[in-house]
Amino acid sequence: MIKIHYAMTLGEKLKKARINKNFTQEYLAEVLQVSQKTYSNFENDKTKPDFHQVEDIAKALEVSVLDFLSGDNITINSTNGDHSGFIYQNQHPEKLVEQYEQRLKDKDEEIAFLRKLLGK
Repeated sequence: MIKIHYAMTLGEKLKKARINKNFTQEYLAEVLQVSQKTYSNFENDKTKPDFHQVEDIAKALEVSVLDFLSGDNITINSTNGDHSGFIYQNQHPEKLVEQYEQRLKDKDEEIAFLRKLLGK
């Protein structure tokens, strides 16, 4: 078995996950309410999707948002040169993790507010 480590960009991760689900760029562009060209630019690393778009893509592809936002290091286990499976290493860019944690905090506050309104 050969273990290969290399840097995978966000665009490469998006493309790999999309292909694994047999989705078209057109479909994900529709999900995001952007043009197919805009989505293509995400996969080709010409532009970056914003955090909310990454969340929407992750939801549509049924993967964790952290898979896309983790560091670019990917481990591929290969026995015959087939790179169809990959494992993300847990390296999270600090800023993106902070944004994600803030969203969780905001959701907790919203839940507490709604509970208060309901008298619970």
